[in-house]
Amino acid sequence: MTFDFSGDPFTTGFWAPTRFEADLHDCEIEGDIPEGIDGTFYRAAVDRRYPPRHPLDIPYNADGAIDMFRIRGGRCDFRSRYVRTPRYVAERKARRALFGAYRNRSTNDPAAAGLSMNTANTTPIVFGGNLLALKESSPPMRLDPHTLETFEEYDFDGRMTAESFTAHPKIDPLTGEMLAFSYEARGDLSDDLAIHFLAPDGTLERTVWVKAPVVSMMHDWAITDRHVVLPTTGMVTSRERLEAGQNHWAYDPRVPAYVGIMPRDGEAKDMRWFKGPPDRAMLIHTTNARTVGDKVIVDTPVARGNFNPQFPNLDGGSFDHEARKNTIRRWTFDLASSSDTWQEEILFQGVTPTSFTRMDDRFLTQDFRWSFNLLHDPAFAFDNARTRVPMRGNWNAWYRFDHQGGSIDKFSAGPTHELFEAQFVPRRADAPEGDGWLIGVANDYAEMTSELVIADAQYLADGPVARVKLPFRLHMQVHGWWVPAHVLPFEFGRDYDYHGADYGPETRIP
Repeated sequence: MTFDFSGDPFTTGFWAPTRFEADLHDCEIEGDIPEGIDGTFYRAAVDRRYPPRHPLDIPYNADGAIDMFRIRGGRCDFRSRYVRTPRYVAERKARRALFGAYRNRSTNDPAAAGLSMNTANTTPIVFGGNLLALKESSPPMRLDPHTLETFEEYDFDGRMTAESFTAHPKIDPLTGEMLAFSYEARGDLSDDLAIHFLAPDGTLERTVWVKAPVVSMMHDWAITDRHVVLPTTGMVTSRERLEAGQNHWAYDPRVPAYVGIMPRDGEAKDMRWFKGPPDRAMLIHTTNARTVGDKVIVDTPVARGNFNPQFPNLDGGSFDHEARKNTIRRWTFDLASSSDTWQEEILFQGVTPTSFTRMDDRFLTQDFRWSFNLLHDPAFAFDNARTRVPMRGNWNAWYRFDHQGGSIDKFSAGPTHELFEAQFVPRRADAPEGDGWLIGVANDYAEMTSELVIADAQYLADGPVARVKLPFRLHMQVHGWWVPAHVLPFEFGRDYDYHGADYGPETRIP
């Protein structure tokens, strides 16, 4: 059998599958990594190991991998491993793709019957001593946070009965608790939501089950110190879609926006659903939320239409590229009012970021000032004479938004670079909000390699203070996670033993 990816338009050029795993000690560094950066940066990525079974399969359906940058004393080691999901192991045994259209079991090879479709390709998070690789349609995959060795698909020691788990759990910085939710929690097409409350040691203590007003993609949510906030979207599904062999989601512009708010100490009867117009029904990622008196306030990017051309419009209409652009909005819900809707304010006029937004996580659930966002800035011109792939609307900037004063600061990694989501690293554990660094991966399309770039979050216009240069290109990232060394102690430079699975990596880069 030949391996031919030519029929997959999403795996060409820089994005051709890498299909390798790497260990690289003492990475090449340009500039100086600040001494205060001491910990581990994880990133979840998608990378196909076999040509897809389904025509025009979407990147979100590719195998998941975890990349790890371990930083201390101005030095950096790198490691990358595929997550050994049940899907990964089965396909490695079969030496071909067994899973079909995105989240559609009816399109799988009969050899995959009964197997988990988990790709574990969206978010890495360390909690309770475990590294969890997350995909919102499946339970977490539990990994060793030092070796990246896969242990199991994880149900929190049998305490979680939901069939899915969000890719965006929230860790309350004031209590150390983790809150999470599951949608389609009793299986495909179910309108069941499960809201999970976990102790700092990783124990799942309580789950509240509620019904959603619409079965839709619910990729992210928000928490305050007193409430949970659950937004639905206009990305919907149906039995007819699945039986027709299509991928799970399509965008319906008629579907209203619903937002459920429940007290953190509440039960299902305490959930209150608010309803807004369809042009508010495409919230993919949230920035932050807080409860002030009787009001819940959410700052978040929102698009007015379909956010992804890989999910079709249900009415058959063409994709609207303008409608996919996000604006940063502030939604205010008055819990003392009988109104079933909310007030909206556009915070940054004329700025259209992607939905990739991060903040200083120490201020989650609290009053805050800064967010860090990924977007395309035409003022940062691409040097197309040097790049080896076309550069047009690529994500080339990090913006720092001031949610209190309205100012904007900008960062560019260079005229041949595309950026991924930024991660904030505080200068010290007790540093003021926003005092620290942004770290994240950039792709250099002139050299066709990837690098970790580091910038001072208060002086973004100065550009990178350091670059960790890799001699190869990395997988396409979805989300990342920073873990300081005091949370996850490690011995820097130690070659942690990796035992691997029965079906180990094809290639190691020393």
